[in-house]
Parts: sequence; structure tokens; C-alpha cells
Amino acid sequence: MKENKLLSPAAIFLLGVNSIIGSGIFLLSGKIYEDAGIWSLLAILCAGLSIFVIAFAYANMSKIYSKNGGAFVYAKETFGRFPGFIVGMVTWLLGTVTLATEVSALLTAMKMILPNLNSRLIGIIIILALGIISYFGSSIIAGLDNLTSFVKIVLVLVFIFTCLWLVRGLNFSSPNLLTASSANLGGFKGFLSAYGTVFFFFTGFSFLPVNAEKMKNPAKNLPKMMSLVMLTCLAVYLIIQTITIGALGPELTKTLVPAATAFSKIVGSIGIPLFVVGICCSIFGVIVATTFNTPTILDSLAQAHEDVPMFVSKNNRFGTPTWAIILTTVCGIALFLSGNYVFLSGLTVFMSFVQYLSTGLANIKKKFLLIGIGSVLFSLVLLTSFTLSVLILGLGILILLVMIYFVVKLDDDEREKWLKEHQEKSKGADVNTVKRL
Repeated sequence: MKENKLLSPAAIFLLGVNSIIGSGIFLLSGKIYEDAGIWSLLAILCAGLSIFVIAFAYANMSKIYSKNGGAFVYAKETFGRFPGFIVGMVTWLLGTVTLATEVSALLTAMKMILPNLNSRLIGIIIILALGIISYFGSSIIAGLDNLTSFVKIVLVLVFIFTCLWLVRGLNFSSPNLLTASSANLGGFKGFLSAYGTVFFFFTGFSFLPVNAEKMKNPAKNLPKMMSLVMLTCLAVYLIIQTITIGALGPELTKTLVPAATAFSKIVGSIGIPLFVVGICCSIFGVIVATTFNTPTILDSLAQAHEDVPMFVSKNNRFGTPTWAIILTTVCGIALFLSGNYVFLSGLTVFMSFVQYLSTGLANIKKKFLLIGIGSVLFSLVLLTSFTLSVLILGLGILILLVMIYFVVKLDDDEREKWLKEHQEKSKGADVNTVKRL
């Protein structure tokens, strides 16, 4: 039997960069500038260093548990079944919220060139269509991932080398951080808001450990590559934000896609639609990948992590988990309709916060005290950056998950019966295979 090819360190690096650099820096650079002015650069640096510490917490645990699952495996193995279920479901929800957020990001970018676009209707159609496609399965995902990786790299390089010459030193003059008042929040409160928003730029890193078993020597390579990925992405974000501030100054807050506006100053009016199309291609690739990968998390929880009903993992004749796809699609649409891009990006950070906190506590339990305490503290700082609506919805989801757990956990007898039948079917299939041979 041919063995599956494992990811090399270089492949891990590219996967990480493609997972992290998404819509955030292109669509939210204006928001963090509105919140914190030029201090948004410091917010990016502080958030990046905070995430770097949290990434080390993941790296520590990946050395102990080098199997698929990431945060929910660490939570279950360290604290037991109940925390494992909560963090596992949050991992699935993080994928679902990311789907809704990226669809919203796509439509936000498209509004730059199609201002009268019916965002809600188009968003629902996109999520439904991709849900239907994922039901049948598709090999197109690998090609799309490679294509969007290429588009993303080209976008970043083209933007940096064409717009660097637009930077003006006058656009970096600003009053003192603690006394300033920007158009939106300003002062230290504005800085905290920007700090929390920037966390959204990095949330994709937590999906790397989920695929640990697909990597060569994950205990050694995953921590190294994760560190390199984080430093690379931090550098890219600082460069892009510096250029957009230097090129646009106060105009940065008046455009939906600041990078496209800056690019148009170099190549003329055609620059905005060209750049927006490039961003949309990149975002759409992330949407497709999320649509296909997120049901797999729920399927995995049902099959190997105990507390999700077994019917969720039942495959159709195309080999895809029907109910996991349906639940992901329905929840994706509901979350998409619950708020705009900025709100959904905040909800994504809240879901990530739960993962960061649990992984930090797992590090403390395993005696990685400095990294564990640092991760917990940085995670708790995030609480100060969430809006009230994000906190209410996020906490409501956690309470709902707790209630679901105490219903589903009574399913043990049925689970044992299902596992026994599944094993008998597998043995029967093996016997039939041998007979045919």
C-alpha cells in the first residue's frame, strides 16, 4: 500500500503562511488605524509577540501530543473529557466562524467595485453552493490552495515594491498615545481595540497542529516552522501597515480596501479593480478550503473524540460526512447573517481566545510555567478588546455547548453499540476483500 506523503518543513512553512495571511491586513488596516493611529504599528508588534508566546505554548504541547487535533487534543489529554469536548467544539466553530468571516470579507472587498451588491443574498448563495459541492467531494481544493498561495505572495510583493515610494514621513506625526483621541476610540482604549483586532490577523496558526500527523517528525519540525511562520507574518503585517499609513495618512480610514487605494495612486484608476480582484481570489481560496476542512473537524470529533453523536460522522456514497457538512453550512449561514465583517472577525478572535486559554492552562499543568502563564495572561488581555455584542454571543455559545455536553454524554451505551457494529462491518469488509483476492 502506498503511504501518504508527509509534509516537509518547507511545506509546513508555506501552509502556515497561507493559513495566516488572509483578508485581515487588507481590509482591517483602516480600522486599527482609526482606533489607534500610528500606534496601530505598536499594536501589531505587541499582538504579534503575544501570539508568538501562545504559539510556543502550542509547540510545547505538540512535542507531547504529536497527533491531529491541536488545542482540543491538548485539553482532553490534560484535563479530561468535558474540557476536551468544549474546546473541540470551539475548534469546529472557529472554522465555521472563519467561513462566515471570509465570505463577509469577500463581499466587503467586492463592494469596492460593486457598491450596490446585495451582500446578504450573495453570501448565502456562496455558502450554500460550496456546501453542496463539498457534499460530493472534490479534488479541486489542492489546486485552489496552491493557486491562492501564489496569488497571495504576488499580491504582497507587488504592493510592497510598487507602493513603497508613496510613503511620506508627515503621515506618521501623532499626539501622545494616552491622550490622543482618534476618529473612533483613541487613547489607550483605542490601542486595546486595535490590539484585539490584530489577533484576527494571526488566528490561522492554530490550524497547523490540527494536521500534525501529516507532517514529518512533527515534534521537531512543527515548533521550528511555527516560529518561522509567525515571524514572517509579523514582518509582512508591519511592512504593509507602515506603507498604507505612509501612503494614505488620514485617508486610510475612508476606504474599504486601503491597499487597493494606495495601489491605484501608482497605476491609476485601474489599480483598484485589479487589486480587489486579486484579494477576492485569495479570499475565495480560503473560503473553499474552510468549507471542505471544517466538516472534517466535526467528523473527527464524532469518530475519535467521543462526545459528538455518531450520526454526524456517517459518510454518504461520495465518502463525505453528510450531517457534518449540513451543520457546518447552516451554522455558517447563521453566523454570516449575525453581523458584519468587523463583528465576525471579533467573534473569530473570541473562539481563538478559548483555544489559547486552554492551551496555556495545559502548559501550566505540564510544568511549562513561563510560557503557560504568559499565554494565559495574553489571552485574558483579549477580553478587554471585545465589544459587548461579541462577548454576549461568544459566552452564549459556550453556555450552549455546556448544556449540549450534559445531554450528549448520556449517549455512551449507544456509542458502544455503534462502535461494535462498525468494527464488525470493517472485519466483514476485510474478509470480502481477501476472498476477492
